[in-house]
Amino acid sequence: MHTVDTKGHLCPEPLIMARNALREVQEGEKMLVISDNETSYQNLMSFLSDLGGNPVSEQKEGEYFIEVTKPKEVASEKESNPEAYCNIPQNVPDNSNYVVVARGANMGEGDDELGSLLIRGYFNALKGMENLPTHIIMYNGGVKLALKDSDTAESLAELEDKGVSVIVCGTCVDYFQIKEKVGVGRISNMYQIATKLAEAGHVVYL
Repeated sequence: MHTVDTKGHLCPEPLIMARNALREVQEGEKMLVISDNETSYQNLMSFLSDLGGNPVSEQKEGEYFIEVTKPKEVASEKESNPEAYCNIPQNVPDNSNYVVVARGANMGEGDDELGSLLIRGYFNALKGMENLPTHIIMYNGGVKLALKDSDTAESLAELEDKGVSVIVCGTCVDYFQIKEKVGVGRISNMYQIATKLAEAGHVVYL
């Protein structure tokens, strides 16, 4: 069976590759098209169906396998314009891309001792998660979490090692006069903080 591997290609390339390969096979012969992109897969299914190929699909380990049969006649007007099948999703915020914001040294409101335990537990738990934030931003009293002698410094350092960018508000550090005590993260300004918040898929406030 002839195989067309479209993995790594974006629309309209997979459609064009499938169309060109279909021209090479004999009437009634089966062909296999492989894709690793859900949008491309959906577009391929629509395109091949309209060509009369009766595609049958199967998904395995994140890849899509489409078996199509060369029809007796191919709709030439559809075959000549595969770009028309490129149904590309509009820009939608990626909710897997998120930012964590620590506004204080405690988590939640109420008892400060309990809040301190909670926020320490949060960062300990966070470092073991698969979906890590892109950034951890600290401002106001939250900057104290980045101090060398804080209970959270070690967890934050581990998160940095995993690729998470830790940003500490420079204005806040100066206000509390603790610049020399900061042991983790990068001291930054409010413009950069505002930019990262605006770019985030969503923001988790502690």
